Amino acid sequence: MSTRLFRPLVWVCLLALVPVMPSFAAEEEVFSLGEVIVTGEQQVVNLATTVTEVTAEDIQQRGAQTVAEALEQLPGVDVQKGGKGQNYVSVRGFDQGDLKILIDGVPVYEQYYRTLDLDQLPADNIAKITITKGASSVLYGANTMGGVINIITKKAGSKPSATVSAAWGDYGTERYGVSFGAPAGLFNYWLGYTYRHSDGWRLSSDYDADYWAAEYSSYTQDDGGKRDGSDYLQHNINTKIGFEPSNDVKVYLTFDYQDNEKGIPSNSWFFDEWKQTIVGLVGEVRVNDFLRIKARSYYIDHEDTLLDTDWTDRSWFYKSSYDNYTVGGETQAFMDFGDLSFLKVGFSFVRDNCQQEEIAAPGDSWEDAGEYEADTYTFGVEDEIKVNDWLAFTVGASYDYYDPREADGQPVPDSIDSFNPQAGVVVTLTENTMLHSSVGKKIRFPHLKELFSESTGGHPDLDPQQTIAYEVGVTHAFNDAISGSAAFFYNDIKDLIVKGEVDGYDDDVYHNVGEANILGIEAALGADITDNFWVGVNYTYLNTEDEEEDRELEERPRHRANLDARYRFPFGLAASTQLSYTNRQYYFKEVARRTYEWKKGDDFLLLNARLEQSLERIWGVNGKVFVELTNITDRDYTEGGDLMPGRNFLAGLSFTY
Repeated sequence: MSTRLFRPLVWVCLLALVPVMPSFAAEEEVFSLGEVIVTGEQQVVNLATTVTEVTAEDIQQRGAQTVAEALEQLPGVDVQKGGKGQNYVSVRGFDQGDLKILIDGVPVYEQYYRTLDLDQLPADNIAKITITKGASSVLYGANTMGGVINIITKKAGSKPSATVSAAWGDYGTERYGVSFGAPAGLFNYWLGYTYRHSDGWRLSSDYDADYWAAEYSSYTQDDGGKRDGSDYLQHNINTKIGFEPSNDVKVYLTFDYQDNEKGIPSNSWFFDEWKQTIVGLVGEVRVNDFLRIKARSYYIDHEDTLLDTDWTDRSWFYKSSYDNYTVGGETQAFMDFGDLSFLKVGFSFVRDNCQQEEIAAPGDSWEDAGEYEADTYTFGVEDEIKVNDWLAFTVGASYDYYDPREADGQPVPDSIDSFNPQAGVVVTLTENTMLHSSVGKKIRFPHLKELFSESTGGHPDLDPQQTIAYEVGVTHAFNDAISGSAAFFYNDIKDLIVKGEVDGYDDDVYHNVGEANILGIEAALGADITDNFWVGVNYTYLNTEDEEEDRELEERPRHRANLDARYRFPFGLAASTQLSYTNRQYYFKEVARRTYEWKKGDDFLLLNARLEQSLERIWGVNGKVFVELTNITDRDYTEGGDLMPGRNFLAGLSFTY
């Protein structure tokens, strides 16, 4: 029996063998200690800016398989492919290098580039995702210029539970997952495992190989059907062990492990290794009604190896490897003086280390290609004052300090520091209407690559990027069934880090330019049309300007609109559809080797749909089967010059006990 036929059979057997256990409440799965600022507490600092939340139900109804897919359809958020086939996210015009990505409160990124391929993170074990924009809390630490995305994973509830799932799709696509959680006296535990594999995804039936070969030389390998280099293999383990001796004391040990491989579409490169390990320890003690103390420590190991599968006599490497780590921790104290003051004080430390190796040609041995290291410290103070039932303020400031330590024989740059104040106000006009406004200074320190890279233009004298973020917004409940929100935001950016010509350098290098600005509007509306029919719409307008180059910022769509509709039939069938429109974005098109021209990208409309049928509950088991289609109209389109998937299909089933 072939492996492809044997594996689904094994998982079907697992579906039948998992013991029968009672169902659990979804809200119990949320790992609240993974939140830096708990959204459920409605703290003023969250109310004074825009916080968007994606729930586990949203992820399921939209058919999201990865974190990248879970972040699509959100106001102010854009997900696009990067140069190595990686999925990156931008928020309100800030790219991922300007954001802070957290998993359960732990900052996660590839330490050299300071980005993270969100397509490598499966969505199975996610309880919710929060996206904080604008003047986010100072407790998040440094490098939050564009906002914060915190991915909160699941934990055990008050009763034992287990879920087993399987799905299959085009070109050998298969996904299997199993999770189990239960209390055990003063302890509790959670274990989740996800396996994802695919030979690749399907191109649109309108794909014209001759056109793309003439228009984009990088597409000449594709002749239609399966996209070359779109294959992947992913393993993920997510584990938690909790100790809760009382309601006032909680301690959790967390572990998350990724072991992946992936191709790069229409490119001779292949990631034959992409591993990431996160180990964290977090605890909280409620001393009394006045004082609560929280502490977190963590270690992150990231390894990836990029292989050139079509190596010839080239000027770059045959193999390149990164062996990086981050070690860090934070301590926070929350002091509740009542309405007079809710004071928060925090300190954090992060050390990033990057070690590179390369093999110049097949048969050669590994050679060191550099080691770089830097520390980041943040001390923040934030206070919330509720004047009365309708007026509340928040004020805060952080002192951020960046200390480069190792530059692989190059002169180590001087340390950098920055003082960053912010303030916000929340006005509750009625029980249905709330106004908010905030302003704050946010920074982003240079990445290790921007400081030290000898091959791609590192510059050790970079200053941190900084912005003054302004926001004014309103939320309003029209009635019990319809609610909406709108926000105007403006970011005045200085010392933007870009790559280009600088006097005294032969090649392009990273350097600070004068100013840029981003202004926009985002609006969202949700409506329960009936008890079984919900519709959500959102729209984002974005106007960006690079004042140095007198043009728009790259890959920032001017208009984005999304529709999400869900209907549940009386007989257990849930139908959902998502429609997304993107308009006016520019990028640099490579017309020859390292030669680019400024080009307007495609405007496009995408339609996805999902059907999910609940099976009759038998012996305490909740079963579901589903089928979903993405890009139903089979649209042939690009983002940032990269060709995107055509119509693709996935079907599967799951059982929860």
